[in-house]
Amino acid sequence: MGVWEIVVGAVVLVLSIIMIILIILQEGHQAGLGTVTGGADSFLSRGKARTADAIFAKITKYCAILFFILVIVLNAIAFFGGDKKETGTNAALSSETSATETSTETETSAEASTVQSSTEESAQTSTDSTASQTSTQESSAAASTESSAEVSAAESSAEASDAAVSSAESTDESAAQESSAEESTEESAQTAESSAETSEAATESSAAESIAQ
Repeated sequence: MGVWEIVVGAVVLVLSIIMIILIILQEGHQAGLGTVTGGADSFLSRGKARTADAIFAKITKYCAILFFILVIVLNAIAFFGGDKKETGTNAALSSETSATETSTETETSAEASTVQSSTEESAQTSTDSTASQTSTQESSAAASTESSAEVSAAESSAEASDAAVSSAESTDESAAQESSAEESTEESAQTAESSAETSEAATESSAAESIAQ
């Protein structure tokens, strides 16, 4: 209920009370005059009718007119004010509903963006971890390849060293064989010389013996 409705309702209530009092006073006053004077045509009753009754009648008439006008105004205020209140209430409810929906949509979009961001961060993290694992595997493969190459080179060097040692040993053996062959040849030559000398000495001794005979 608005302020104007309260004010107009209070005025209507006061007018109603005033009209009731005026009507009661008019009826009581006329009845009292009739009993006192003994008739309505007396001079006193006519004078009273000209004064108090006329004033009460005029006041009652004006109060009745004002009463009906205020009742109509009160009904109009109640009717149009109620529509405005309903419209305002509906507008407030609709604005609150739209604000609630907007806040809900905002929260939903914020949650969706947060979830999307976390998903993207997780994907980026997994991609980075995958890349780091791949690079680690490549580094390990390169290191193992290099170590294999180094092992192969070391084995090749060892084989070359073994081959060089074997060739050196075979060269030494060949040299030893040659030296032993030369020694055996010299021994054979010395033996032959000693045999020749022995045969010459035997020949000379046999010749000497034959000459002596």
